[in-house]
Amino acid sequence: MDNRNNCSFYNNPNYYEYLIEYRGNFLEEISKVSYACGDIINNRFAIVSVKAGMIDNLILDVPSILFVNFREMFILESTSPENVSNIYQVKLNPYLSLDGSGILVGIVDTGIDYLNQEFIREDNTSRIDTIWDQTSPSNEGSSLFIGKAYSNDDINKAIQAQLKGEDPYNIVPSTDTIGHGTEMAGIIGARGYSKELKGVANNCTFAVVKLIQSATFQHDLKLNGFELPVYNTAEVVAGIEYLRQYASEKNKPIVIFLGFGCTDYSHDGSGLFAKYIDEVGSFRGVVVVTSTGNEGNAELHSSGYINNIGEINTSELNLTKQLNNLSFRIWIRKPNKMSLNVISPSGQSTKFITSKLYKSETFSFVYEATKLTLKFYVPDNVTGNQVIILTFTDIKPGIWKLQLKGEYIADGRYDIWLPPAITLPEGTKFLNSDPEVTLSLPSSSKKIVSVGYYDQESDSIVGKSGNGFPLNTYIKPDIAAPGVNILTTSLSNKTTTVSGASVAAAITSGVCALLLQWGIVERNDLTMYASKIISYLIAGASRKPFDIYPNAHWGYGKLDFLGTINALSGTRNLESQNNFDLEYSLNNMLLRFTLKKEVLFGDETFF
Repeated sequence: MDNRNNCSFYNNPNYYEYLIEYRGNFLEEISKVSYACGDIINNRFAIVSVKAGMIDNLILDVPSILFVNFREMFILESTSPENVSNIYQVKLNPYLSLDGSGILVGIVDTGIDYLNQEFIREDNTSRIDTIWDQTSPSNEGSSLFIGKAYSNDDINKAIQAQLKGEDPYNIVPSTDTIGHGTEMAGIIGARGYSKELKGVANNCTFAVVKLIQSATFQHDLKLNGFELPVYNTAEVVAGIEYLRQYASEKNKPIVIFLGFGCTDYSHDGSGLFAKYIDEVGSFRGVVVVTSTGNEGNAELHSSGYINNIGEINTSELNLTKQLNNLSFRIWIRKPNKMSLNVISPSGQSTKFITSKLYKSETFSFVYEATKLTLKFYVPDNVTGNQVIILTFTDIKPGIWKLQLKGEYIADGRYDIWLPPAITLPEGTKFLNSDPEVTLSLPSSSKKIVSVGYYDQESDSIVGKSGNGFPLNTYIKPDIAAPGVNILTTSLSNKTTTVSGASVAAAITSGVCALLLQWGIVERNDLTMYASKIISYLIAGASRKPFDIYPNAHWGYGKLDFLGTINALSGTRNLESQNNFDLEYSLNNMLLRFTLKKEVLFGDETFF
């Protein structure tokens, strides 16, 4: 990444960050612009920070910009339950010879508590190879456009300072104030310092990106009365690319865990973030893992089909509380074209607005004292779909009707996704909601391990778990994993229980680390790409006898590492109701399983 530390626009609430695709002399061209700055992420993608309302000007002034991704807001995808009756430990089979040795686990999240004993070896050296803290002050001449990177040597010096009674944060001032990144890292790879804990890949090493929160999204949410950590696409992609390049420089396989998601996107794998993920998944030994999110039963997705020109469909949005601002998109699948009419709770209407190439109109609803700005993209230059952006100011509670009328119809499909439930007043929903296609970005990407989550106690999918399928030709989620009341480490060496979609993704990330160890480190399969990892997980997934697979909730079934090992070895149906020991060799890896009922990821034996 080329240094742009002289730019003061990053994370300024008056400037917006965008992920863009470019070709040509991007840095030279943008350096001549006074209202924006930018930095290259790799030879295809870059980040720009541009004054609010000036993105269209930037596209004209910087011709090397090919495509601009819509701004997308990401939220964390785990919760801490208040009342916990059953706690489940992530356990490894003691006879399994895989422990994550030689594998990097990348964490793009809220950071990590590097002083936590679960991430420090017995000789008091850190298992964390690097931390890029995007929130730290930048050094002059740094290759990073924001923040500062700390090396393993830096972290080891900080640990030694703490042992001497000195302040370690004078050396590495990076902290995880939220705890989410630390908790997920513990599930993936806690070393077992606490007798209660041991992560799935307990001997892996970590590379961590602490994301900077989006000032503009936070500002908008605060005006609505919400305060929570939110992130922007561009910084997320920069974090993933930092980890990929770091692993390449160290010549190590890497699993990259993403513990956040976004709801308002195309859901068809056509956006720039999805394209970037598929590019990353094409590198050998690089696997990205994420969850399908927590929006499965939130009732914040509406969809439908218009079969004929002139036909009208209505989506009814019930807003339970006044908001200062609300913005979302209507996605009309290419090559369909539709016009839009918005009707307020009092009955005032915008009338049908015909779509044009690029059109923006503003309306005032007199009785509600609400302003609405509509922006049409026909088509959007990234996805090819018709996209209508609705931005409300001082929107009042009540039932708002969104009417679409067919102008040109092929299959007539349209979709509307609202922002995540945690950012909206309780009870806000579509009255005619669609629970399908509620998986979060980037879980609909083709070359990502996409994970739903289930309740181990009831052996049932959790209602909140995001549902497939994406609006394309492939199946997501790939599998489902446990995600309720999982024990992990937290800040200051404490233990806690966590639930949610990202918990299932963390467990699966640990399993992927073991597969990379078996394949690349132990040289059993040197061609381990994301697609192959996905195939291994699918082949080993356990399935209920009377259900149809794949389905939109479970994907191809439940995560089952023993099943995956069976698939790799060509051995099937090794499970038994009786306790017995099984030992066999798979290439140069000795496997020994004690097959008996234990609480391993819940009430089933996975390892």
